[in-house]
Amino acid sequence: MSAETLRFKLDRSANVLSMMEWFAGEGVRVFPVHGIVNGECACGTVKCKDIGKHPIGWLVPHGVKDATTDRKTIRKWHRKHPEMNYGVATEGLTVIDCDSKEALRKFRNEHNPPPTFTVKTARGFHFYFRGEMPARNGAQVKLDVKRGSGCYVVGPGSLHEFGVVYAVWEDLPIGDLPQKIADITERTDVAREAGGGGPMPVGMRNSTLTQFAGYMRAKGVPQSAIMEALKALNRTMSESPLPDREVRQIARSMSRYPVKPLPSIRPFAEVPDEKLEWLWYPYICLGTLGLLDGDPGDGKSQFAFWLVSEVSRGRALPNGKTMPPANCFLFNFEDLAGGVIKPRLEANGADLDRVFIQTRTFKLTPELADWLDGEIGRVDARLVILDPIQAFITGDVDASNNVDVREFMERLKDIAERRRCAIIVVRHFGKGQHDKAMKKGIGATDFVGISRNQFGLARRRDDVRGFIVFHMKTNFERGDAMLFTMGDADGRKGQQPKIGFDRFEKIDVDAFFSEKPSTRGPEQDEREVAKQFLLDELTDGPKPASRLKSKAEARAISASTLDRARKELGIITAKEGKIWFWMLPPA
Repeated sequence: MSAETLRFKLDRSANVLSMMEWFAGEGVRVFPVHGIVNGECACGTVKCKDIGKHPIGWLVPHGVKDATTDRKTIRKWHRKHPEMNYGVATEGLTVIDCDSKEALRKFRNEHNPPPTFTVKTARGFHFYFRGEMPARNGAQVKLDVKRGSGCYVVGPGSLHEFGVVYAVWEDLPIGDLPQKIADITERTDVAREAGGGGPMPVGMRNSTLTQFAGYMRAKGVPQSAIMEALKALNRTMSESPLPDREVRQIARSMSRYPVKPLPSIRPFAEVPDEKLEWLWYPYICLGTLGLLDGDPGDGKSQFAFWLVSEVSRGRALPNGKTMPPANCFLFNFEDLAGGVIKPRLEANGADLDRVFIQTRTFKLTPELADWLDGEIGRVDARLVILDPIQAFITGDVDASNNVDVREFMERLKDIAERRRCAIIVVRHFGKGQHDKAMKKGIGATDFVGISRNQFGLARRRDDVRGFIVFHMKTNFERGDAMLFTMGDADGRKGQQPKIGFDRFEKIDVDAFFSEKPSTRGPEQDEREVAKQFLLDELTDGPKPASRLKSKAEARAISASTLDRARKELGIITAKEGKIWFWMLPPA
């Protein structure tokens, strides 16, 4: 009998969901963290420093605080991000993280851990126990203690950056924490110096040293000098000094932050005059940040495509002057670059050599903001579109918090001012009622506050296919509303409509948005949006139904509306293996 090799393929995504539901059944909260795709973090950040280990911000904006045991929520997360990893919140738990063979050997020899649920990691093991003890990184060499609220570990089934899957090693119930293991944090491998009996109490050592290091860093003090100063302060002013390795870590952490000069003051007599440069008077001023709001499917992206097409060719904008052709950045994370965006640019006569798009999605971290700044300077882009802005927001930013939003948007504002370009971010309208149209957008009011110009876009109500762009907020002169037309196109043949400027008109924007559309009912409006969405998505071929439904949900298109749109378009459904696909009918 010939020997045969047994081969099997692990469905990691299904395993992740199964393990998350198992933890939930044990009363242990879990939450989604970014997975790893093609060796890179799914967050989109180039050279992510926490690859495959940080929360998916738009699903859990408060990170581990949003962890849950609700299976319905867990399944919803998994449907949206089947490639995800997940975190296990350690509230009520202690996880001993042995990160080397030596640490594992020492832990077993000295503490003889009882049988418990155990996970094999990329370099060691996680031992799970019920009960809490003081948390501490470096409790022993290559041994960390993870516990308590606000802390988490990556769960089994997740993928490590080394390509290794966290695997269940001992499939046992989570055992109770024995006292002999709880005593680990009372020990240390590094002898402490005798304290100077100073005023810095044990509970304030880290925070005090960090604040002092931050002050020195702001003054431009180099890392080596910060470290020596912290060692002296720790040695002479602590009741019980920290180990040197922790002091070194504080110095290294603070030295990673760029030095920002302290502000100064000057009289206005010394402020030089600046001449405003207009890309399109009075709507778009160079060196400023703008905001374009509107409902999904009403034409925000179409307007952006038209605008960059005009600028790339140097054509005179309505009521504007002829200008030299200029480079533009069109960062769009929702539409297909080759199947939708490029045909729309071609339909509007864009110079494709002057319009640039990203090669992959990314979050606008400080590092990526520096990259964007450099790219704008490299090609001298005059107009930059980010569509939609929610897709660029990092997981640590709460989009409903004014402080977070202003700090995030200032990255773009600084780039616009420094590069003398116009940056316009696109945002969706919310569903709530507001007394002012400028408040309709999703998120904090400082999206509007920090923007020099805000536009609101809505579908026309005069039986003409197209949209209206309102100049809702400005720090300069308010312009009239602009009416645009949208030409006919056969989406089944991959055609895209040409956008045309119609006319200016004085329209009260608050009154307009307070009225309900009379020419078309809401249900029909939503269905048209859903139909256009399906045509755009299926232009280049069949797509999994589950992925289409997830993307539609993200655009506020309900499942029932999407299904009605599917039937009206005659979308063909076919099953391949266990997956249902949707495709356009033959032209």
